[in-house]
Amino acid sequence: MQFSSNVANLEPSATIALAARAKQLKRDGAPVVDMSAGEPQYAPPRAAAAGLARAMSLGETGYPPTPGIPDLRSAVARYLTDTTESEVAPASILVSAGVKQALFNCCYALFGPGDEVMIPAPYWPTYTAMADLAGASPVIVETTVESGFMPTVEQLEQHRTERTACLILNSPGNPTGAVAGLELISQLARWCDVHGIWLFSDEIYRRLSYSHRPAPSLLDADSRGERCVVFDGFSKAFCMPGFRIGFAAGPGELVKKASDLQGQTTSGAVLPAQRAAFEVLNHVEEREEFIDAMLRKLIRLRQTGIEAFASMPGIDVPDPDGALYFYGKLTDAARSCMQVAEDLLIQDHVAAVPGASFGSPGWLRFNFAVQPDELEEGLGRLRNHFSRRAAAGS
Repeated sequence: MQFSSNVANLEPSATIALAARAKQLKRDGAPVVDMSAGEPQYAPPRAAAAGLARAMSLGETGYPPTPGIPDLRSAVARYLTDTTESEVAPASILVSAGVKQALFNCCYALFGPGDEVMIPAPYWPTYTAMADLAGASPVIVETTVESGFMPTVEQLEQHRTERTACLILNSPGNPTGAVAGLELISQLARWCDVHGIWLFSDEIYRRLSYSHRPAPSLLDADSRGERCVVFDGFSKAFCMPGFRIGFAAGPGELVKKASDLQGQTTSGAVLPAQRAAFEVLNHVEEREEFIDAMLRKLIRLRQTGIEAFASMPGIDVPDPDGALYFYGKLTDAARSCMQVAEDLLIQDHVAAVPGASFGSPGWLRFNFAVQPDELEEGLGRLRNHFSRRAAAGS
């Protein structure tokens, strides 16, 4: 079958594919510990269920306004105003069916053939896909453990051309858990402003930060220009991935055009899910208590993993400063990360994501936002796997 050039090079999401494979193995009876999917495996806030029930009782099942229901756009604006150093207006908010949809809308609305989008590696694979779908060219900027998995202005300047249209920043980062400090964010914002470059800041893990609480936001930078967009949503900090509610906060003109695009593709995000998201944000005390409890849980799980990986052969895992993941470098060069992920799944029934998917071959990502006993079991299987390999090679 012949496909158009729009999707000819499009690849499926590796994380979604691996999670689906792990789930199928579980259905087939295999005792899989799934550490692949990028989602917290916990219940959402009580207000989310109350919002769904209220929407149904009021008959709110029709088509919603394309950019989001007014209540939710106002609640998101208040939430960002309360948790950052910026005053955010409802008109600057676009509600979409997840952050992916918001990113696609903005990329497709702004970029096209001849444009270049800078993406620091390791990166969430969707960033390169979004640039490709818009017709732009992804430009990968390599980072290192030593640089905190964050780019410097000097690095970016080396990659900048007259075609550079955007820089995508992700902090806390997926897959690394790296957190950009406010000074770096401000430097990047100034650099983008000077050169007329859009700065997209994906802050879906902003509230899940262990070194800063919350992690610094682009909205905290006092020197940013007009070409700035912040992306966030409800899937991570509020454990609502299946609700598919994300949002973008940016210039009103862009929000209007991205909304027009959304109106010709998916239309508005599911109305009862929007009502659930509104209730979560509107119950401020419960909202903050939920995030505090979530952080306490993740801090314990993170520490469990740090201690386990510290003495585990075959893999070096830096301590993550945020997000939900351990990202480890394999020390056995005889096997690719793809092969290790395959062996772990088939031999030890542990699902992980190979780093090649994130632009960093030789690494593996593990989601630690699972139940404590499941994490303990998964870490034990990882230790057994890498210990067997070390013994076989000695």
